[in-house]
Amino acid sequence: MGKTVTIVRHAETHANRESRWQGFTDSGISEVGLAQIDRLANRFANSAPDVVITSDLPRTVTTAAVFKDAIPDPAFREFSIGAWEGLTSDEVAERFPEQWQAFTNGEDLAPGGGEQMSVFIKRVSAAFDDLVDKLADGDHAVLVTHGGVIWALMSQVAGLNGTGRMIPSHNTAVSQVLIGRDGQRRIDVFNDATHLDHTPYQFGPRGQQATFVRHGQSEGNVAGTWDSTTDTPLTELGKQQAASAAAHAPVVDAMFSSPRIRTRQTAEIIGEGMDASPTSEEGLVEMSFGAWEGLTTAQILEQHRADIAEYESGRGDHTKRGGYGESLVGAGARMRRTADKLAKEAMAKPYIAVSHGAAIRALAVNVLGITNAGRGKITIPRNTAQSSFVLNGDSAVLASYNVAPHMD
Repeated sequence: MGKTVTIVRHAETHANRESRWQGFTDSGISEVGLAQIDRLANRFANSAPDVVITSDLPRTVTTAAVFKDAIPDPAFREFSIGAWEGLTSDEVAERFPEQWQAFTNGEDLAPGGGEQMSVFIKRVSAAFDDLVDKLADGDHAVLVTHGGVIWALMSQVAGLNGTGRMIPSHNTAVSQVLIGRDGQRRIDVFNDATHLDHTPYQFGPRGQQATFVRHGQSEGNVAGTWDSTTDTPLTELGKQQAASAAAHAPVVDAMFSSPRIRTRQTAEIIGEGMDASPTSEEGLVEMSFGAWEGLTTAQILEQHRADIAEYESGRGDHTKRGGYGESLVGAGARMRRTADKLAKEAMAKPYIAVSHGAAIRALAVNVLGITNAGRGKITIPRNTAQSSFVLNGDSAVLASYNVAPHMD
């Protein structure tokens, strides 16, 4: 069965409201934050986690009251920021220009003379290890903590040592880590704030929002085959999934779709509610599986053992799937080029692109900087799940991943 840890950021504080940095000190929950807590409570009304852990700071303890019987643990506090406390990013950059430049470059420093970043990462990683070790097989834990802690933990799970290119989590946003029986940890969900009617953006890079949606369940999914060029339509359930996903999709003027039947149908259903017609884009097609095309996983394991051995070795960044398909690096680069191309076609406005599971994961892996050896550290998104990216010229960061509350 494995273990599950759901990680929730605290509700909006007064300092968050004013885009001011806060570390160990606390500014109190804002009125918006109190409303966020109500919505979080509604979302988890029927949830019964086996254990709830929270940072011991007031803003997290207040948020964690949603789950009851939360156990405070100071190891999950935000990092201390010393003299930066209470300042905006602009004020930090003006008063501490060298520190700010080093921080934005990802260097190991103690912001404002507070906590060394490497010490902070080691602290929260050790606390998370301890939490996971104490869980029994099949247990579900909830951890209520801070934006910096979530960033550090997600980066650690992805094997990026605290350097992952992702935005800070939204207040009360939900992320989830799965731990297999073999101890392997995987990012399953990142930054799901769909229970909120508004997600204020306080810190992190700004740019054009690109939302990638996986198609609904197809006949090929039901058969369990690896399909890229094979063109199978949506099942009735897949159509229902697309209709449910439309309620959580951002309203945009520009929508694009892979030319496959399953993606076109999904895009058309989602587009109906916003009066948007999808434009076909070949660059959004599924990762090419070469000789694995149309086979089930069991058949691939039986018929292509040599391919699988290289693929699983961790050396397969450039190994083409099925002998002549695409590599992880190749698919990720192709999806990244397509994302940038569509950004220009959407004229800097937010857009939706309906694509495929392995292709969307390849894009996320490309943006995060994960190698083939770490591809299993992030799951393939579920049918009709949304994953979003912030694009800004040549740069891109992950804004959310595998968000599909209608599938829970």
